[in-house]
Amino acid sequence: MATPSQTTNDGQAETLIDGQATLTEEEQISTLVPSHPSQRSSVTTWTLSNDNPHNTKILDTSDHNKAIYLVKPDFNGKYTMTNMYRLKEDGTEGDNFGFIEWHEILPDQISFNGAKKVRKGSYFTNGGSFAHSFKDEQGRKYTWKGIGAGLTPSLHCDDNFNRKVPIAQFTRSRLDHSVEPAAVIPAHIFVTPRAMEIKDLLLFTFLVLEKGRRSKETSEGNRMSSWRAEAPGVVPNEDSARATNTGVGPGVKRIG
Repeated sequence: MATPSQTTNDGQAETLIDGQATLTEEEQISTLVPSHPSQRSSVTTWTLSNDNPHNTKILDTSDHNKAIYLVKPDFNGKYTMTNMYRLKEDGTEGDNFGFIEWHEILPDQISFNGAKKVRKGSYFTNGGSFAHSFKDEQGRKYTWKGIGAGLTPSLHCDDNFNRKVPIAQFTRSRLDHSVEPAAVIPAHIFVTPRAMEIKDLLLFTFLVLEKGRRSKETSEGNRMSSWRAEAPGVVPNEDSARATNTGVGPGVKRIG
C-alpha cells in the first residue's frame, strides 16, 4: 500500500508519517529554529545515537556524525548517576562536565562544571506553564519551554531578537512508514549559533529536564524503566547517517 503524500507549494512531495505531514531537516531548521534568517545555514544538528538520552552519544550530524558528547549511567555506591562527558578529537572520553544523582523520594541532585551539587528545584526557576528558566555564567537568562508530557522542548533566551523564537529545539524519534521496510528516524537537537555559545549548559539542562518530562509520560513504577527507548531496539549507529540497523527489529531500519 502506497504511503500517502501531499504536494507543497514548490511542487515537492511531502511525506505523511503516521497520518501527519513531516518536514525535511532543512524545513525543520527554518521553521522550528529559524533564528535570524542569515544564520539558518549555520544551525547545527545533534543526533542522539541511542533513544535513551541518559545512555547515548551526541553526534554532530553537521560534521560527518562526529561524536562530541557521551552520556552514560553509573552508580556511585549509593545512587544511580547520569554522567556527561565531552569527547576528545580521537573520540575518547574527556572531561566530565555534569551529572545527575537520581533519588527515589527526595529531589535529584545535579552539578554542572564541578560546582557543588544542588537540588534540581534550586537550579531552575519557574518560567511559566511547562517552562523552566536558568542563567549562564554571564547572568543571561534562558528558558526551556514545552517541558511536559507530549510537548516539544525548545530553548529560548531573553537577549534573542525575538524571545518567542527558540534558539534550540528537540525533536523526538519517530517511525517512518514512507520507506520499506519501516525506518526509525532518531531524535535530534537543532542548535543555532546563539545556543552554541552555551552548548555544554544547553545539553546539561536539557538532560536534567528531559528526565522529568519522560517520567511523566510513563506509568507509575520503577523510575529507571521510564528510560527505556521510545522506539524499542534502537541501538547506536555512528558509521552512516542513513543505514540499515539489524538491531532495531524485524523489518525495521534506522535512519540517521
